[in-house]
Amino acid sequence: MPLRYGAPWRAIYRLWPAIAGGSRYSVDAFSREVVGLMDPPPRHENVSNIPFDPRFLICANHYQRKGMWILHPASAITQAVAERLGRSDAPVRWVVTANWPKVRIGPWRAPNPGDWLLPRVAHALHCYPVSFAGANPAYTARSLRRLLQEARSLTAPIGLFPEGVAGTAGKIGAPLPGVGRLIQLLARQGLPVLPVRIREEDRLVVHFGARIEADQLAGISDAARLVMARIADLP
Repeated sequence: MPLRYGAPWRAIYRLWPAIAGGSRYSVDAFSREVVGLMDPPPRHENVSNIPFDPRFLICANHYQRKGMWILHPASAITQAVAERLGRSDAPVRWVVTANWPKVRIGPWRAPNPGDWLLPRVAHALHCYPVSFAGANPAYTARSLRRLLQEARSLTAPIGLFPEGVAGTAGKIGAPLPGVGRLIQLLARQGLPVLPVRIREEDRLVVHFGARIEADQLAGISDAARLVMARIADLP
């Protein structure tokens, strides 16, 4: 029977004042509490592949299923990076989806309450929020412009699940449109990609692959497909 990791309600409760007040919260503390509740704990493989220079992009397969929220593997990756590079408020700055589909009641459609909540969660946890593909291009563009500007002086890696919310456990899917362009733009600023494969055995396993150098990514036509192929090739 697949493992079930429950929602970390106490950690979410402690996060709430930052959400309500528009302030920041320690991603290290939050992810450490999430990982501490995972039984059995996740296993990290080849952590020596994590570069000591924090200017890199983490790309991992989107591993989520019933009983396992994407928060769990993201927290496991964050804690491995924190242990390798040193503790800070934001060991990884994740790119996250920050809206939900509209609520449908018969023929009517209304904004989802998540459109208010999720951007505030993203801000509290030092994330870069984007919308579902095509849902709000202007919102996504603003967030990615900020990411690209801040990438020049990063003190922590950026984390990305190129498949987006369509990704599922046990299957490596296609990257979202536009992800390849983002990877290429970051590569042109000197950021290599660290591919990460998430899988399950008797527990959650996070395998860090060899990095893909920025020069290789900057000059190819579809950087995202190369990255996903490297992730798929990992054990």
